[in-house]
Amino acid sequence: MGQFVTDVNVLVAYDDPVRSPFHTPTGWEWIDVDLNKGAHGAYLYLVFERSADDRPVTGIRVLKDDEKPPAGYQKLPVDLNRGTPVHGTALFLAVTRQEGAGRPIVDLTVTHWQDGSQEIPPETGYTRVDTDLNKGAKGDFIYLDYLRATENAPSGSPATPDQEHA
Repeated sequence: MGQFVTDVNVLVAYDDPVRSPFHTPTGWEWIDVDLNKGAHGAYLYLVFERSADDRPVTGIRVLKDDEKPPAGYQKLPVDLNRGTPVHGTALFLAVTRQEGAGRPIVDLTVTHWQDGSQEIPPETGYTRVDTDLNKGAKGDFIYLDYLRATENAPSGSPATPDQEHA
């Protein structure tokens, strides 16, 4: 059986992570992109755990301000615009493990760019969460992209471009 994304979290490091490194939990993967890049806020990093667990993450959403998570979703407690001097919208990730939310997620990545006139599309087969994670904070454009397991492949196998149906 393959590996699914089974948990997601946001780590907060207030100082420069080069001078004050924080520790990724054992067994978790760290995406090396500051979610507040260019916004001069707290250093925030997405981490996730992968395993062959039968409770994979099946959905990820961005919640704005005081928006309540949909039924079955768990809201992560870290405001993705935390500590930014131009604090626009408070943004939070929410995840679900409900079977009806979609095929299991097998990979996560963060795509970012500075120039608003040149959007970088997600990698082939990946689906983009539709909200800029730096929205309103005047930083880089930051997007979370995810890859689902395929319908035809064994559980946990990565999707291929011709099989992904977001």
